Amino acid sequence: MYIYLSKILPLMVLPVGIAIELCVLSLLFLRKDKSRMSRMLLLTAVLVLWGSATPMLARTLYGSLERMHPPVAILDIPASKCIVLMGGAVAPVMPPGTDIDMYDSVDRVRKAAQLQRMGKGEMIIVSAGNQPWSQYALPEAESIKVLLMEWGVPADAIVLDRKSRNTRENAVNSASLIQKWRCGTPLLVTSAVHMPRAVKAFSRVRVNVFPVSTDVRVIELPQMTVFDYLPNAGALKMTTDAMREWLSQWVYEFRGWN
Repeated sequence: MYIYLSKILPLMVLPVGIAIELCVLSLLFLRKDKSRMSRMLLLTAVLVLWGSATPMLARTLYGSLERMHPPVAILDIPASKCIVLMGGAVAPVMPPGTDIDMYDSVDRVRKAAQLQRMGKGEMIIVSAGNQPWSQYALPEAESIKVLLMEWGVPADAIVLDRKSRNTRENAVNSASLIQKWRCGTPLLVTSAVHMPRAVKAFSRVRVNVFPVSTDVRVIELPQMTVFDYLPNAGALKMTTDAMREWLSQWVYEFRGWN
């Protein structure tokens, strides 16, 4: 039940959900002949969407998370026996497609393969299961294994955790494998925006990790332009993703998972 609620409830406090709620309230006040309040609510809904969809706000919120664990040059990453790779990067082959579908966060998989090929880790623990409502027959870890092998990682250097459905389970399930394989301090590979919560989740199960952030999306710009204040769909998604990650951190702290 928690898995379902964790995906549904945040929708009510994210930008699009807030805007919809304000619009509904606006209609209710309009029906009660309270046109002034109705207009104020409608204007607030527009401002919420506009502000959330501006690149300026999106980069500020998203970047505040990414900067907590900035990427490290591969030569400065210490060698470890194990690399822990977090899921959320690919989807399996589904008709009419003929190839694995790679999300923006597939950088995680490429980075893990690169680390293993350069001798930074002997084995890769792939922690990636499916959500209960997933229609995919195979867990994500299986698809990630295919990509890792295509990118030069031997099959016997890949260990799969097929059951993890969220960051907490990633940490708990990986901890037992880390202990089994006597990994010491593993390299943790995930997106920069997700790394703060992931590091805390592993620390909570008494696993110290070396964070290897990837999939960095906020770049430094020489100067702001008018387009930084004009809304676009990409910025709205970035703002939403950042807010969802902040919410997840608060929930994890409340539940004692961070």
